[in-house]
Amino acid sequence: MNSTLGLPLTLALALALAWAGDQLFGEPRNALHPVAWIGRLLAPVGGSLARRSPTVAFAGGAVAWIALAAGIGWIAATWQHIATAWPWWLALPAMALALKPTFAWRMLRDEVAAVDAAFDQGIAEARSRLARLVSRDVSAFEENLVRETAIETLAENLNDSVVAPLFWFVLLGLPGAAIYRFANTADAMWGYRGRYEWAGKWAAHADDVLSWWPARLSVRLWS
Repeated sequence: MNSTLGLPLTLALALALAWAGDQLFGEPRNALHPVAWIGRLLAPVGGSLARRSPTVAFAGGAVAWIALAAGIGWIAATWQHIATAWPWWLALPAMALALKPTFAWRMLRDEVAAVDAAFDQGIAEARSRLARLVSRDVSAFEENLVRETAIETLAENLNDSVVAPLFWFVLLGLPGAAIYRFANTADAMWGYRGRYEWAGKWAAHADDVLSWWPARLSVRLWS
């Protein structure tokens, strides 16, 4: 009797197991987290490109993004191909372990909930917790504004942290989730004005494209 479950069922059960793992354990430590590894790859490449002319920086950023996305997608596809051929009791944890780092619901939820809990120690502590989540100066925020900003942060990050990676996982399996997580990380590191403006233009637009449909879904979920 065939002990494998087939790709669709394996992916569905792996997603359920990865979600349970997220609820129980949260995020892996940076030393074990693939997103941290991606960040260590992107930092020196972006730093080198940022010193180039706008034309070279843009072209280099595009080529680097495509090459890294292809490599990460290939690794994820290879892992998925190998794992789904294993018996189900090996395939499910193997796929779940690879999928879990692509989304982060518990961390997002807990960070926002910590802002609310911090009010027990006073408004200053709540502002301090909020400052860990946003780039704005929150030192003058009153209680209502602190709470509103925390909820806005939850809504804004719901797509990047949860909906979009799972959307692409459902569509394309593990390679879809892995490439989206890479794209979002590249945008977070390179995709803003200033030092990385030209090197990060491709990364910023690629993240916009990959996030567009999931963002529409996030709005429906939130409303």
